[in-house]
Amino acid sequence: MRELTEISHRIIVPTPYRVGPANVYAFDSGPVTLFDCGPNTPAAENALRLGLAARGLSIEQVARVVISHGHPDHYGLAPAVRRASGATVFVGEHDLPKINERASRFATGALLMEAGMPVEVLLDMDRESKRMQELHPTIEEAVPLRGGERFSFDSFELEVLHLPGHTSGHVCLLEPTRRVLYAGDTLLAHITPNPLLEPTPEDPTVRRKSLVEYVHTLDVLESLDLTEVWTGHGEPIQEPAETIRLMKTHHLERKEEIASRLDDRPASPFELAREMFKDLEGFDNFLAVSEVVAHLDLLEADGRAERVIEAGVARYRSAVPR
Repeated sequence: MRELTEISHRIIVPTPYRVGPANVYAFDSGPVTLFDCGPNTPAAENALRLGLAARGLSIEQVARVVISHGHPDHYGLAPAVRRASGATVFVGEHDLPKINERASRFATGALLMEAGMPVEVLLDMDRESKRMQELHPTIEEAVPLRGGERFSFDSFELEVLHLPGHTSGHVCLLEPTRRVLYAGDTLLAHITPNPLLEPTPEDPTVRRKSLVEYVHTLDVLESLDLTEVWTGHGEPIQEPAETIRLMKTHHLERKEEIASRLDDRPASPFELAREMFKDLEGFDNFLAVSEVVAHLDLLEADGRAERVIEAGVARYRSAVPR
């Protein structure tokens, strides 16, 4: 597998997360630019510096850092890079609250309780999150991206695409001539991006429908006629159309699996998650509930699931007569 394209260099940095190493992309043709930068750990910073040095660059030369989305394995080193070089940091406008601490974990907590998560499970997750707080640095002066902007280099341009789903403000970079996409976590080779449960950027009391957004994003990706996708984790994707097809098939199958568990007795997403995924602990509860809620949104849109509110908890039952 090629490590170099004509226009970028892939730097693999370690992360403390289960997903494993993350990819940073360095562009040196013109203003030195990073797409993502890795987590805020000494090991990741060392790997980033060594990766840049292999290209004859130093961290002090970085002029721009473009963040795919506001998760710490992708943006955590941005403050360190900016301190070293004065680089400008760019991020999707809807993910600004994630990197400047204006996003409230209490809003997400309220949505999880609405999904039936018990308070004790929520508190356990919160304690785990606080232990990892140093991995969530704040960035107060990032430049927001809306999609449609272009980053110019000496011999090419990269177009910003706003492709929500994994997060509300996820952005990707497209090299339009070669049809190469730098995708962050929007498309991965061997795992599906988590359709995370979280509030909308506009109203913290309203849950965004992350998988509805992501299914539309898959349609957009399909229309781009991509030749190659460079991902936020793992190896590049050489057959994007096939990967997109597999993502769509996965979500269709998961939707049907959840539909098969619905009957006339309303069940909360947390109860369904515990049925489907065994031995959940800590943050995995959040991922599992997110997965269930996201596919229930699709079933509700299809008219196959009905939501009822009981004592502040959203419960779902089949809307299809059996």
